[in-house]
Amino acid sequence: MVQLQDDADSNDAQITANNISLRRCKNAIEYDVCNWLVSSPLSDYCLSCELNHTIPNLLEPTRRAWWKSLEYAKRRLIYSLLSLNLPVVGKHIDPTGLAFKFMEDRRTNPEVMEEHVYTGHDDGMITINIAEADRVKREIARQYTKQLYRTLLGHFRHESGHYYFFKLINTEELRHQFRELFGDETVDYGTALKEYYKNNFVTPHDPNMISHYAQSHPWEDWAEVWAHYLHMIDTLETANQYRVRQSSAQFDDIDKTLVKWSELSLLLNSLNRSMGLEDAYPFVLSDLTLKKLRFVHGLIYPS
Repeated sequence: MVQLQDDADSNDAQITANNISLRRCKNAIEYDVCNWLVSSPLSDYCLSCELNHTIPNLLEPTRRAWWKSLEYAKRRLIYSLLSLNLPVVGKHIDPTGLAFKFMEDRRTNPEVMEEHVYTGHDDGMITINIAEADRVKREIARQYTKQLYRTLLGHFRHESGHYYFFKLINTEELRHQFRELFGDETVDYGTALKEYYKNNFVTPHDPNMISHYAQSHPWEDWAEVWAHYLHMIDTLETANQYRVRQSSAQFDDIDKTLVKWSELSLLLNSLNRSMGLEDAYPFVLSDLTLKKLRFVHGLIYPS
């Protein structure tokens, strides 16, 4: 963290930290939606903002507020990925890299071209429907889809899982290990999702699966587990900064990490119940889910 001085608001203001010359991101200066700094003399944008492909209509004040929430969640994701030493390279540098589209459809804005914008991933391009940044609309969607945990940050983490699936599971041996745990990912994805949504409200939740949506297809199961791994790591690290006993800053030992997460999630849920709120982490991790989390961990921390 770097504390900015009052005179650091202009576009050409230089901040020095650890002998590195830094500047405020252009999206901080012009739109107040970013708090990261830029070290490269060749760019006006920070690492996170450089990943943007499409942003909302900034002439609409509500959309600008939604964009600020989207950028906050994206920075949190990017921080976690960098902390885990995962590759974060933009599509403007590498065609197989990462990029983000923040788009809207006619359900919330009749003036746009798109009838439906689905939050999803396609070859490194992560699309987020910006209506997810509206708390009321997101809560309606959470109730409608019966998703216990639906957050903006959760969407980013889930969709990043689809991207890193192809980055990390890149050998026949790893694909075999994946199928042993998650199932055959070559099953037709489109057909599987149609079947899932058709039966979404009548098919019971398999307690061995981390979420109801994880039942739709092995790829979605993977993305759900990946997101939960990031939930776990980030929350444990944050708790550690506040010196909470049930926290951790070391994650190379997955067994110790899972024990700490069990303790911390119980604490979080108990605190929420004391405030009359719903559980912060409303999930029970089955033995199968724990094996899947260990598989994700092994890809990030290969022995």
